[in-house]
Amino acid sequence: MQEDFRNHHNALQQNRIKAGAFDIKGFSVSGLATYLQLPELDFCADMGECPISAVKLNHVFLTHAHGDHSRCLMRHHSLRKMMGIPKESVYYLSAAIYENACEWIRAEAIFEGVSPHKFQLPKLVPVKPFEKIQLEYRKDLYLEPFPVAHSIHAIGCTLFQYKRKLKDEFLNLPAEKIIELRQKNVEITREVYLPLISFTGDSLGETLRTQTHIWKSPVLVTECTFLDEGEEKMAVQKGHTHLSEIIEYLEKFGSEIECQKIILTHFSMKYSEKYILDTLKKKIPEAFQEKVIAFI
Repeated sequence: MQEDFRNHHNALQQNRIKAGAFDIKGFSVSGLATYLQLPELDFCADMGECPISAVKLNHVFLTHAHGDHSRCLMRHHSLRKMMGIPKESVYYLSAAIYENACEWIRAEAIFEGVSPHKFQLPKLVPVKPFEKIQLEYRKDLYLEPFPVAHSIHAIGCTLFQYKRKLKDEFLNLPAEKIIELRQKNVEITREVYLPLISFTGDSLGETLRTQTHIWKSPVLVTECTFLDEGEEKMAVQKGHTHLSEIIEYLEKFGSEIECQKIILTHFSMKYSEKYILDTLKKKIPEAFQEKVIAFI
């Protein structure tokens, strides 16, 4: 195997991208592993591999049950115990797969020798599309899942920064008047949810059209499994996105897209790093060349 492929296919050789005020670290190659760590946000999307750097993160979101995204979920839980981390990690997953996940985790623990009488489930939080959930240990962050189309049940998510701001009618009042209103228990603030980043996970290209809210996130992480002409039908059959679909959306809705960065992940393992970069440079519209980034 050529050096280009050896480096590109090493799931423990992490990539890093600066995305505004936070970093994205991890790995994502189709069929091998996907895990996307956001250390500053204490969050990880998927756990197809569990490097030591992921162990300290308290919140993990699971997009779907395929092994290259989920197989190290409980490895993460076990390593935290082994390393003496007292906080209980929190795992967010679709309510539709919650019962199956409980059975899988229990079976894995018993397979490893845990007595059925001593087995305890980790903290699993079932989530539903478009229901905002405050992160357990980050009261300034909310998670909102959304449905995606894939070969099996899957969800994506958007992370929001949560703030309270003065209502417009109180913006120009002097400080003493604000204090007086507060003392009278007048509600002078409103809730504000600012999107930070959206993850589509594994998904068909149609998700880019049906979930248009993702294009309002400053950072969008979306899959791009297939690149070549003639692979469009295969992408649909496998439940994945073809580069041509991303380009179609960029060209059609260019001025309406608010993303500052569009990070492409989950490339097929058959492509080398050079081939991916050369293809994107050749095909991505000029207006988006600086915004579209390959996570390799």
